[in-house]
Amino acid sequence: MVAPIVNTGIQTAKYCNVAGLGVLIFDYFLTLRAEVQWTWNRRWNASRVLFVISRYMAFVAAGMTSYAAIATRANENCSRFNQASNAIHIITIVASEGLLIIRTYAFWRRNKKLLAVLLVLAAIAIACAVSITDVVSNLTAAPADPSAPPTSNCTFEASRSSAIQYGFLVAFELLLMSLTVFKRYQDYRDYDSRLVRTVFQGGVRYMTAIIFVSVANILITYLVPVSYDEMMDVPQLVLHSMLASRVLFNLHEKDQEVDETTLQMTTYCPT
Repeated sequence: MVAPIVNTGIQTAKYCNVAGLGVLIFDYFLTLRAEVQWTWNRRWNASRVLFVISRYMAFVAAGMTSYAAIATRANENCSRFNQASNAIHIITIVASEGLLIIRTYAFWRRNKKLLAVLLVLAAIAIACAVSITDVVSNLTAAPADPSAPPTSNCTFEASRSSAIQYGFLVAFELLLMSLTVFKRYQDYRDYDSRLVRTVFQGGVRYMTAIIFVSVANILITYLVPVSYDEMMDVPQLVLHSMLASRVLFNLHEKDQEVDETTLQMTTYCPT
């Protein structure tokens, strides 16, 4: 009775990831007009670089995962492919988080001390998440049996230790959300600006969605059979890319409608 469960789990994970790529493509064409209006023909700065990475590297990462889901690679060595795919996933999500950091920095009236602290914490979180995940994976890996026949490493499954990375992501998102809520009610309590509302509400919605999906990933990793572990891989990536793009587009739109003396957002919005 074990084999059908494993096969069903892997098949479900494959469907979810390929569907995630489809959603990303669909959303791209939905927001292409906004991208042309608000980002094309504007000067390059940190926010635009992060936007391009989170927007377009997501296609590479989702495409690689979808290929891994549908391709038949029984006799191949997939180690390098998997490492490259994981690295691109991490870069895409880090770029999306970078946009949130810049948004939080702008909401805090471009407080450079806060920006420095957030960047240092982000670097520590990335390093700890990757290194601890690798250590735990090596410690929990089953020892190789020399007498056993060789097996493929192309199985569409993730290690249980991948939940560690999602845990760090949840912690960092909670930090950014707490800073946003604190600043909203400390300095902007009496402001009725549309830009302030957009920055606050959009950021909180974004972080709430990411936290929800990350917690779902952790629960799936620990509570269901291991064959389901990859089920939310591409959906999490797609959510990061989609919402990061919308945060940028909304800020551009509202920034054009209000007086810049209300809240300086030029740090975030490329001109």
